[in-house]
Amino acid sequence: MYNALNFILGCHPGSNTASFASGVGAKSATVAYGLNRADWSFIPGGVVSGTALIRPDFPELLEFPFLWQQTEYVLGGGSSHYMFLVLAARQLLEKSGKNKGVEISH
Repeated sequence: MYNALNFILGCHPGSNTASFASGVGAKSATVAYGLNRADWSFIPGGVVSGTALIRPDFPELLEFPFLWQQTEYVLGGGSSHYMFLVLAARQLLEKSGKNKGVEISH
C-alpha cells in the first residue's frame, strides 16, 4: 500500500519522477487540463491520469495540457485511489504509533 502511494507521489522508474497529485511533492504535475477548461491551468490537489504508453511502448508524460490521457485531471480512478491510499496510510501510521508529533485533525 505504501509503495502504491509512493508511486503516485513520484517514486516510479524512468525519467519522469513527478508526483501525479498537483502541488503535492517536490516536483508535481502543475500544468493540466481541468474542469475549469483554462489553458495551462493548475488545480491544487488535482490528480492527473499519469504516464501514458505510446506505441511502441514508450512511456511519456509531457507538460502540455491538451494531450489525451497524459496531463488531464481525472475524477474517477486516479483521484479516488489517491484519496483512499492517503486515508489508509494515515490509519496504519496511527495504529503503529509512527506518526508521533504529527497532529491530524478529524
